[in-house]
Amino acid sequence: MDVDILVRGFGCVAGAVAASVGAATLVQRYVPVSRRQENNDVAGVAFAIIGVLYAILLTFVTISVWETNDGAEESSRREARAVVDLNRYADTLPEAERLKLRQLTERYVHIVVRDEWPRMARGETPGPAGGETVNELWRAVDRPAPAADATLARQVEARADLRALGVARDERLAAIDAGLPSVMWLALLLGAGLALVNALMFGVQGSGEYLTIIAMLAAMSALMLFAVYELEYPYQRGESVGVDVFSDVVSGST
Repeated sequence: MDVDILVRGFGCVAGAVAASVGAATLVQRYVPVSRRQENNDVAGVAFAIIGVLYAILLTFVTISVWETNDGAEESSRREARAVVDLNRYADTLPEAERLKLRQLTERYVHIVVRDEWPRMARGETPGPAGGETVNELWRAVDRPAPAADATLARQVEARADLRALGVARDERLAAIDAGLPSVMWLALLLGAGLALVNALMFGVQGSGEYLTIIAMLAAMSALMLFAVYELEYPYQRGESVGVDVFSDVVSGST
């Protein structure tokens, strides 16, 4: 577990709880409990509607960003496995062609690890070097003219590996800016605010019980929103997909 994430998460939750408890204290002081209790039935119906709709929205968004993060990790592994398979195909070629293909795969790995991943971590679009190397890989794979059926079969498999690499690469690049739309964040933040304001309208006997309910609601909302924020961009922020996901697969099979 990343300590920085724990510290930021605790600070986010603590700040939300402090602000909510402060607002609840003001309501408790200036709006009599008896007056708020008169509206408990209406406030309860409103809270049920708002709470259910917000819970559905928050659940959907959380699952969505979680699956996007997992998908980015898996596509990075598939891309690395395709590179490994191309290296294995290179070992079946004559020396000159083998060295050429090996050089290209090594260059591609270097570009991904040293250039593209740092750019992705900053939310930047990688340069053209990776795509150009993929084009060279295609030319290197297509160059041999197989004379035997076994050689042709291996070349067909290599082309399939290159197609898999291209698809996984496209998925990785598409996930760089795969954040939530601004309107979704608006709905999440306003939904949390509406749920909290609605909870403040309840009349509860005992200041301790009232403040505890408000604090728990604020803490849970802040915690879920923090999780969504950290997972929103797969290659950035606290729960980002690191370059080791790619490089470990390549280095472990070479």
